[in-house]
Order: sequence, then C-alpha cells, then structure tokens
Amino acid sequence: MTTSARARLVSLLLAFACAPAGGEDDGLDRHPALGACPEDMSDAPSDPFADCVDEFVPMGGGWGEESFPAIVLGAPEAGENGNAGLDVLSLGCGGQITLWFAGDGVVDGPGPDLLVFENPFTVGDGTFAEPARVLVSDDGVDWRAFACDPAGDDLLRGCAGVALVRANSGNGLDPTDLAEAGGDAFDLAEVGLARARYVRLIDVGDEYDPSGQWCSGRSGGFDLDALAAVHAP
Repeated sequence: MTTSARARLVSLLLAFACAPAGGEDDGLDRHPALGACPEDMSDAPSDPFADCVDEFVPMGGGWGEESFPAIVLGAPEAGENGNAGLDVLSLGCGGQITLWFAGDGVVDGPGPDLLVFENPFTVGDGTFAEPARVLVSDDGVDWRAFACDPAGDDLLRGCAGVALVRANSGNGLDPTDLAEAGGDAFDLAEVGLARARYVRLIDVGDEYDPSGQWCSGRSGGFDLDALAAVHAP
C-alpha cells in the first residue's frame, strides 16, 4: 500500500468514527484536522490568504508538488484571460487538502466570505471544470459542508473549481474583490458559521465524470491555486 493510499484509509476510518451520532451520514470525510499548523504564527504574512497546510492526501496528480506547500499559500495566479493558470497543486481524483488561516481566519460578513481559486478554462461556450466539495471548520473538529452536486444539472452550483480566475500578482486585480478576482465564492452564513480557520477541499472528479478520462497524469483532479478571505478582521 502506498503512503497516499494508507493516509486515505486512515482518513476514511476517522471519518466513520466521527460521523454525527443520531444523524444521517452524508458520506463526506469529516475527520478532525491533524493540528499540524502551529497556533502561534505571529510571523505569518498579513494578507488574506491561507497560511498553512494541515493535511494533503493526494490520489495521483502530482502537478505542483515540487513547490508545495508555498504554491497554495499565496495569491492566485490566473492564466492569460483567466484561463488555466499553471501555478496550482493537483489533488488527483478523490484527493483532498486541508488548509488553515492564522489570526481571525475567514470571518462571516456581508455576502460571500471565502474565495476558492482553481484553474478552469473556457471551451467553446462552456467551461472545463474539475470540481471539489468545500468543507469549513472553526475548530478543526466540527465540519460544515457546502452543498455540491457534481452529478446534477445545476452547473456545479456550490462546488469549487467552476468559475474562471481573473486575479494574479501582476495584473493589479484585488483577489478579495468579488467583482474583480473571479474564483468560486462561499458564504459562511449558509453553513451556520461565524468564522472558519480550516478549509477542506475534496475532489469529486469521479462523480462529475465517471469515465475517469481526466483523472490520469500529473494534472488529474482538482487543481488548487489559492484561497482568500474576503473580509478583513
């Protein structure tokens, strides 16, 4: 068994053990955060982006691992005309990653509070997407999931990896401005949280496209560019 497969098995066992008692198990991986990120990060940059990777469980993929973890901790790096930036980390189909925000984290304010940047690109009149579910938690134990139906007909509403990314470090667009930045927006009020310090992304490529044709190779699965908190604390 490979290291990534073993880690995935441990995650699934933890998820089963931590399924809500007396409630319906929705099948999502809600195992507790590992606690790999130190509480004292006074030297963390004062910016709206994620500060630390708590856990990374790839299932194939591999693109961007040579620059991990820095590649997912900074500002988004959109490609030309918002298409398919290459400054991303590929999770592989079924892979997942959990990131942590220092300080006050992602706080609930007016409208959306969190932006997730992937690297979709236009194909004709549509968009090529490799979606992921988004879960958030304040304490790393109580996880709240945004509704995402990758097998439905609602244009992947509620999933990440859908909207084109516009902002990058060189074009002057504000990566926290919903009108400028692009990316997929999430409102903590929808899941009943006032703050989230952890964000977990779980690739759902197999559910979205059961053929698996986009799962092979180093760029298979959801490709994470960056996370940004919209509201300053």
